[in-house]
Amino acid sequence: MVYVTSDTHGAFDIHKINPREFEAASSMTSDDYLLICGDFGCIWDGGSQDRFWLNWLESLPWTTLFIDGNHENFDVLNGYPIKEWNGGKVREIRPNVLHLMRGEIYHFAGKSWLALGGGNSHDSAYRTPGQNWWQEEIFSHEEAQNARDNLEKAGWNVDVVISHDVFASHPSADTYEHDQSRYSEDRVNQHDFLEEIRRKTNYKIWLCGHYHKDQLHHFDGKPCRMLFDDVREIDDLIKEADQKKENSL
Repeated sequence: MVYVTSDTHGAFDIHKINPREFEAASSMTSDDYLLICGDFGCIWDGGSQDRFWLNWLESLPWTTLFIDGNHENFDVLNGYPIKEWNGGKVREIRPNVLHLMRGEIYHFAGKSWLALGGGNSHDSAYRTPGQNWWQEEIFSHEEAQNARDNLEKAGWNVDVVISHDVFASHPSADTYEHDQSRYSEDRVNQHDFLEEIRRKTNYKIWLCGHYHKDQLHHFDGKPCRMLFDDVREIDDLIKEADQKKENSL
């Protein structure tokens, strides 16, 4: 099984996957996965607090997977070793804690998964580059092309798209003011890039986070499920989205 959530933010919101609150944890095994749609937050300064949470995650029976959000320390994250895993590249944080890298497609639990990490920080003007803000929070042109190339190989078909931020046509995309001038020229407009992927790709469900809401929308008949407090099994989310679409017809 694969359970999904988003925005654990290290110590701040990781309680939702604590087995004391997360009821499904009691039946999960090493064959199961818990996937976090960005703002993992357990890789921040490389210090003792990071080690505490990573050691705790390693002690849990399942494999924890995460994409990066905008609240990650990319200097530390990028220092972890890269390996091949289920068809794509990952950073191995612990043997059972893996970072799904941008633009990579993976095959596990009977599904194909496209990882599209990153997101815009609405408060970047008030943070310090290299200390608590990094331009790497959004896709580079090279990373964006990697996603396109991998989708081309897959015939622009995947079962699940995982992003942190949302695409341009999503109503939450206008929540915060966006200033592309804060980023160097090698960075894409994240919302526009995700919109391109949304329009070109066939998928069963798009998962995202970032806005601290639990919501379901449909765009051109395809579901986008935003996660925050919810920790849900992927097949249940797909069924829920399909049912809502049928009820609206």
